[in-house]
Amino acid sequence: MHFPFFGKKSINPSDGGDNNGNGSWVPYTIATCSAVVLFSILNNISSIGAAASTIIGTFKPIIIGLAIAYMLNPLVKLIEKLLEPSVRKEKIRNWIAIAIAFATVVLFASVLLYSLIPQLIDSILQFFNNINNYANTLNSLVNELAGIAESKGIDVNTLKNTSSNFVTDAVTMLTGFGGKMVGQSFSLGSDALSILIGFILAIYFLVSKNMLLDGINRLMDLTLKQERCESIRHFLGRCNVIVSTFIIDDLLDALIVGIVNFVFMTVMHMPYSVLISVVVAVTNLAPTFGPFVGGFIGGFVLLFASAGSTIPFIIFTIILQLCDGYVIKPKLFGQTLGVPGIWMVSGIIIGGELFGVLGILMAVPVVGIMTFVYRDYIAGLEAKKKAELEAKQAEEAKIKAEMAEIEHEMAEEDIEDNVD
Repeated sequence: MHFPFFGKKSINPSDGGDNNGNGSWVPYTIATCSAVVLFSILNNISSIGAAASTIIGTFKPIIIGLAIAYMLNPLVKLIEKLLEPSVRKEKIRNWIAIAIAFATVVLFASVLLYSLIPQLIDSILQFFNNINNYANTLNSLVNELAGIAESKGIDVNTLKNTSSNFVTDAVTMLTGFGGKMVGQSFSLGSDALSILIGFILAIYFLVSKNMLLDGINRLMDLTLKQERCESIRHFLGRCNVIVSTFIIDDLLDALIVGIVNFVFMTVMHMPYSVLISVVVAVTNLAPTFGPFVGGFIGGFVLLFASAGSTIPFIIFTIILQLCDGYVIKPKLFGQTLGVPGIWMVSGIIIGGELFGVLGILMAVPVVGIMTFVYRDYIAGLEAKKKAELEAKQAEEAKIKAEMAEIEHEMAEEDIEDNVD
């Protein structure tokens, strides 16, 4: 039996090895230890997630800086390319490109926040201030429908009581959610310093990008074989394509879905169009489950504010998500990711359990990377098996040809003997 991880054959008496089996226990021991380690990891996955969260919290400004630099790097490279004919010095061109990129992002974010934040705050305050009125209106609607049903001889007392309890529980839940949202806002405010430091570090990372990459490449060339270096660079290049494509296309997809949702709600004169459209766009960033969560939240808000708009909104959300899943996303993502559905769902569940919202957002590119690694590994094994089979077939063909030649020579010798 051959174990590719060790590059050696286990000792097997039938292969002419040591009849005592010395050394044959090594692969089994390592396999057993690996199983024990895997079981320990799965059994303590919550503790591992907590430890990872602590480490991430410690290095949060650096991680934020790297993330910002990574996302802005394509824009910086594009601006550098546009400036190349007019600015000859590479260092000056790099600084100008970084300044323009940061100014563009800050300006865009400022305009977006200036346009959305006041409306979002007004919508949220208005909703929570009027939530009791909305609840009373919804209860009145339920009672009116119950009266109509009773006049037709339909007993709906159980449904009526259930609906009243649902409205009461929903109001309590939303009130508690409002308090949590305020607390979360203060929590985000406490992270403002980390974000500010991250922006400053991002500038340094972008300025020193070439120096850092050159240092890493030189270290790899000195410590690894050339073939291994090329393999690592190829792997990292493919990872970069997957992650950058996912981030850019996912943001663009969420923006398109949010705008289309806002236009529909505005045309249909539905309340809280800005608030619900922002929720739909943000939740759309999370694949698979995100769109359903956004549609549920939007429908839940409309159920209180304008019950008649709930069903049209849900129908539109289903149609929009079908168009997004079968038209918009394939056009944006193409075949870059190619992640099987079951892998995607599993990655989202595990990522959310370990790293929360960030784990959900980054689950797809991470699973995409694992997918191409797995496929390359399988393709390598298949190619190796095919080569071995072809070599075996060639050897058998060679032996058959030699045997045929020997038989032919023997037949000629018999003919000569008979002639003599």
